[in-house]
Amino acid sequence: MRLHRFYINQRIQGDKLRIDDSELLNQWGKVFRLKAGDPKPNKNQFDGASKIIIFDGTGFEYETEFELLTKKEAILKVGEKKTVAEPKIALHIFQSIIKKDNFELIVQKCTEIGAASFHPIISERSEKKDLNIERLQKIAKEASEQSGKGRVPEIFVPAELAVAIEDFDGTLFTLDFSDKPLSATKISGNKIGVLIGPEGGWTEKEREFFKEKKIEAISLGEPVLRAETAAIAIAVKILL
Repeated sequence: MRLHRFYINQRIQGDKLRIDDSELLNQWGKVFRLKAGDPKPNKNQFDGASKIIIFDGTGFEYETEFELLTKKEAILKVGEKKTVAEPKIALHIFQSIIKKDNFELIVQKCTEIGAASFHPIISERSEKKDLNIERLQKIAKEASEQSGKGRVPEIFVPAELAVAIEDFDGTLFTLDFSDKPLSATKISGNKIGVLIGPEGGWTEKEREFFKEKKIEAISLGEPVLRAETAAIAIAVKILL
């Protein structure tokens, strides 16, 4: 049976780990009904202990079992350390802010596919200017747990277009109507950023900005896609 996976917001070191995160403890004890085992005399083993997979965002995961589980704390016996396979390309999604539910869908599905980070952009046609970053972080965490990832993508705070890309040190593309489809585009390097517009697309002023910054436009072909569909499609194309 596949073990449940959980992200632990602390470094995993040594053969024992103490957890006092109330949300995790409640999830383990009340939702999943996990339990600690009964210690065997004179042995570092526990009969009937629930086992889970844990990871701390460093690219590794560990099979563990509960030595103690109460409302206040848990003690996990940490087993073998395993490397979690990562995509060869670190994909950073610069998504113009769209409706809340649709933006959350992008974070969930693109995390499952393997995106490295999300940069919400305030563009000229953005429908709103803010997002619930804490909720997006939770969605990214849960998607990483469910899909077997070794890291949780970073969620950046919303920023104007020029500010959002200012310090990005990878190769940037903008997703737009273009005569050059993605299949004909040479994507080199291991850090790629894709700029995706809001419903209604980029304005001419924004397109001029991309030209000034020498950001190449790529296309997914003739279909006119919704913003959330385009983000998921480009993640699949680049990462899978």
